Amino acid sequence: MYPPLKQARIWILLVALVFVGCSKQGSSGGTSPTNPTTPTNPTNPTNPTTPTVVDNRFPLNLIIDSLTLAYIRVQAATSSEMAGALESIIMQPALNNLSKTPAPYLEVTSDNFNDISAQANSCKILALRWLYTYEANPTEAKLYFDKVVSTLLAWVNAGNKVANPVHTPNETSYFGFYEAYSVVRSRMATADKAKVDNWITAREYAYQVYPARVNNWETIRLNLIYFFGYILENKSMLDYADNAYNTLLNVNLFAEGKSEDLIGRDAFAYHAYNLAFYARILRAKLLYEGATAFKTFKDKKNNINVTVQHMVDYWKPYLIDPLNNVHIEFVNTNYAPDKTRADYNKPYVPGSSMYVLEELLYTFPEVATYIKAINGSTTRFNSKASGFLYWPK
Repeated sequence: MYPPLKQARIWILLVALVFVGCSKQGSSGGTSPTNPTTPTNPTNPTNPTTPTVVDNRFPLNLIIDSLTLAYIRVQAATSSEMAGALESIIMQPALNNLSKTPAPYLEVTSDNFNDISAQANSCKILALRWLYTYEANPTEAKLYFDKVVSTLLAWVNAGNKVANPVHTPNETSYFGFYEAYSVVRSRMATADKAKVDNWITAREYAYQVYPARVNNWETIRLNLIYFFGYILENKSMLDYADNAYNTLLNVNLFAEGKSEDLIGRDAFAYHAYNLAFYARILRAKLLYEGATAFKTFKDKKNNINVTVQHMVDYWKPYLIDPLNNVHIEFVNTNYAPDKTRADYNKPYVPGSSMYVLEELLYTFPEVATYIKAINGSTTRFNSKASGFLYWPK
C-alpha cells in the first residue's frame, strides 16, 4: 500500500491520462477555421495523423512578421470583411493550389516569364496558408507545407538554373519561390533543405559575379542577393550586398529624388519599377534585422544626401494629382525600343504602378493615402496579397 500522498499523486496522474486520451479522440478531425465546409485534410478526411511538432516558433521569413499575422487572425474572428478577404486572397487560392502540378523550366526566358511567376506566386500563397494555420491546426497545415516542399524540389530536381546570359529582370519571376522557401526552410528535412540550399547558392554566385550596373538591373541583383543571404543566414552574402547597396545609392539616386531609371528612360513607369525592388530589400531588412537596423538602413544617404525616401517623395505629386503634374512617358528615353511601347508619348497613369505601391506599404505606410487618391475604393480587403498583408492598421 502506497502512502496517502503518493496514492493521491497516482490518482491525479491517471485522471490526467484519461482526459488527454479523450481530448485526442475528440480532436482528430475538423474544419477549416475560415471555411467551415473545407475538411482539414481533403485528401484523407478519415483518421488524419497529427504530426509531431518539434519547433513551434514563428519562422523568420521574407513575407510577413508574426505580429501582423496575429493582427489579421484576431480581426478575422470578429470582422466579416477581414475574414472574407483572408478567405478570398489567401485561404481559398491556397486550397486551389494544392491540386496544381509543378511544371519546371530549365531557365527563364521572356516567353515563360509569366508562367514561372504564376507558379512561384502559387507556391508563396501555399506557404502563407501554412504559416497562418501551422500552430492552430497542424494537420491541415501539413498539406500546404508538403506541397511547398515538393514544388520547390520539383524545380531543383529538374536542373533549373540561372539563365545564360543573365537577365536580372527575368530572374524576378522566381521571387515567390524564394519567399515560400524562407517560410518553410527551418522545418524541412535536412536532405531536402540541403538540395534547395545548393540551388539557391548556385544562383547567388551567378548574380554576385554578374557585373554591377547603375539602373534597376542592379537593384534587382542586390534584391536577389539580400534574399539569399537572409534565407541561408549567410553573413558574407549580406555584407557583400550591404557594400554594393552603398554604391548603388550613389549611381542610382540623383538630386530631388530622381532615379537613374527616370532620367535614362524618361518614365515614371521605370522609376516605380525600380522602387519595387528597393521596397523588397527594405522589407527584408526590417523582418530579419529589426526596427533599429531597418531605420538606419532606410535613412542611408548617398554622397549628395539623397535617400530612397526622396525617391518616393519626388514621385508623390504625379501619383496623387496627375492632372496638375503630367509626365509624358518615354519621350526622351535613351533606350530606342521604348518608342514602340503602347504607353510611349502618353501621360503617366498612376494606376499602372499600383503593384509597386502595395510592395512599399510595409516600409512606407504613407503610400496607403496615395493608393486611396488613385482609387478611393481600394482597401486592404480588395487588394492583392501584398496590399492585404501590408496595409497599415
